[in-house]
Amino acid sequence: MNGAIALTGIGLTCALGDGLDAVWEGLLAGRSPFADRAAPGELYPGAARSRAAALADDLPEVPAFGRRRLRALSRESLLASRVALLAWQDTGLDPAGVGAGGTDPQAWAAEDVGVVLGTAAGGLTGYLRVLHDGLTLGPALVSPYQGPQGSLNAAASDLCIAAGAQGPVLTLTAGRCAGAHALTVAADWLRTGQARAVLVAAVDVLDPVRLAAGAATDRPAPFAPGRAGSLPGEAAVVFVVEDAEQARARGARVHAEITGLDALRGPDAAETALRAIGRALAAAGPAADRIGLVVSSACGDEDTDRDEALALAAATAEGTAVFSPFGALGDCAGGTALLQVALAAKALSEGRTPPTPGLDGWDPRLPELTVTGADAPADVKDVPRDGSALVLTTDVQGHASAMLVRAPRP
Repeated sequence: MNGAIALTGIGLTCALGDGLDAVWEGLLAGRSPFADRAAPGELYPGAARSRAAALADDLPEVPAFGRRRLRALSRESLLASRVALLAWQDTGLDPAGVGAGGTDPQAWAAEDVGVVLGTAAGGLTGYLRVLHDGLTLGPALVSPYQGPQGSLNAAASDLCIAAGAQGPVLTLTAGRCAGAHALTVAADWLRTGQARAVLVAAVDVLDPVRLAAGAATDRPAPFAPGRAGSLPGEAAVVFVVEDAEQARARGARVHAEITGLDALRGPDAAETALRAIGRALAAAGPAADRIGLVVSSACGDEDTDRDEALALAAATAEGTAVFSPFGALGDCAGGTALLQVALAAKALSEGRTPPTPGLDGWDPRLPELTVTGADAPADVKDVPRDGSALVLTTDVQGHASAMLVRAPRP
């Protein structure tokens, strides 16, 4: 990665609310949104039930860039398009300026706007529904919209149509690191001139497979002794990103800058995470300011928490504040990494971080980290505004990503 990329628009929704401020306040207040959820019984053999952090609604009041025929869209497509509109509005630009015919003089031409979306299992429920209806009702009674909408790339395609974006478009899947990979692609497009702005999206919703795999616990307990596993969550996150120099030149409000990022996959998750951190620091070069905060993806899973603790103990200075939100948000699958980046930007802006939800003691088998908790001293929750936040994301499939996020420079 050469040069910083600027985060000029943020739109998101998850179980704690719609928008970054709502999620932040929910974390500060210690809210726990977990409730029993069940998938439609006919779509999965056996019990597909778990406690989960589900979205309160599907943002019905947000018009998805004014697109019609919304009933034909999958839930993932609706969420991505609606949250993308919120992200675009957050840039201060006219939503009509996304595509051709826009009226905002600062907006880019349609062919200059790209879309890249990361997901772990987007479209899975749609696939299952097509198979179920085809086998039980017969092919003639399967809606012609179900096939195209029940696919991994449907949400990105629908987002392009809704936003009028005519630049490059890509869907990728890389587990919990899908959002980090999407940012890597966006950075490459900006660097090579394939796009001047990119809508970087990540979305995953609750599906029967994830519900069936939920742990037998009421609430996840990251890093805690006796943690029983993670619970599924759902989220949709969309960023508007552009070259940092371009953003400064046009006087844009910048939430944060990403100065270094890397995403890898390997057989040893802890080692892969450590390599990703080293490569992200090297990519940032002189811009790699002192790391004052780590936003971890620890979620109460035995292996994930251990791998991240081992990597962070080796890569960060003693006393560096570590925070994870996933004891309240659940494991948000492909939405995980972008949620972490958004919360890192908010923490740098506020100069503090919320306590880590669900933290109840420290697993003595793990190396010691300074994790923010409800009873942590005030200085542990303070975040230096002039440093960088390290965002570390891993999953049990061996994916690992590291990103350096800093407050915007004048």
